[in-house]
Amino acid sequence: MLNIAIVDDENVQALLLSKMVNQWVLNNNKTATIKLFSNSESFYFAWCEDKSFDILLLDIQMKGMNGIELAKEIRKTDDKLSLIFVTGLSDYMNLGYDVSALHYLIKPVDETKLFSCLDKACGRIRKEPSFIVVTTEGENVRIPKSEIVSAEAFGHYIKLETLKASYEIKLNISELEKVLDKDYFIRCHRSYIAGIRYISKIGKKELTLENGRNIPVSRSLYHSVNQAFIKFFKEADL
Repeated sequence: MLNIAIVDDENVQALLLSKMVNQWVLNNNKTATIKLFSNSESFYFAWCEDKSFDILLLDIQMKGMNGIELAKEIRKTDDKLSLIFVTGLSDYMNLGYDVSALHYLIKPVDETKLFSCLDKACGRIRKEPSFIVVTTEGENVRIPKSEIVSAEAFGHYIKLETLKASYEIKLNISELEKVLDKDYFIRCHRSYIAGIRYISKIGKKELTLENGRNIPVSRSLYHSVNQAFIKFFKEADL
């Protein structure tokens, strides 16, 4: 069951999107609920009560809280919701990178591009990392993969940095790499793995994470790291 929301203050546009999304659902033999919201505030209230939404088709230019502002509020606590911006202008694209938007659709929305976006969003839902269980200080700890920011190897141990805490675990970094989805994590150095979603910028010799920490990038791995970063954040094909 997919939970899909459409937020658009233009009723005609919202109904058209709903019709196309419903057709995609039928074409793919899926089950879904499709909920329409006429402004950001009404969706934000609903989302605060129920964070089970999987895909959000979000207009950018709206009265009151606009789509970018809504997305920033959502991303404070939810990095799983697939955001697809719908806008009449391409000027907003750079702003959307900060909230990990999956895609941008220019009005009038092309059905083929919309279907492609929904396919991609659905694929990410299926592949979204779950948990790993690690032993640290004699205790077994369940860690959501989506909260892993980076991993650093030293000796026979790994320092695992997450959004909430740091853990020292006895594990080979190559073994950790095998259990992490390559769509979400990248080996940037023989001693480091980075969570792609938490990378803010990449240089030739190091990358910067959202928490401000710099970690090294090997010369031989720079190209693959850069390509993974671009793929994750810039997949819009307007």
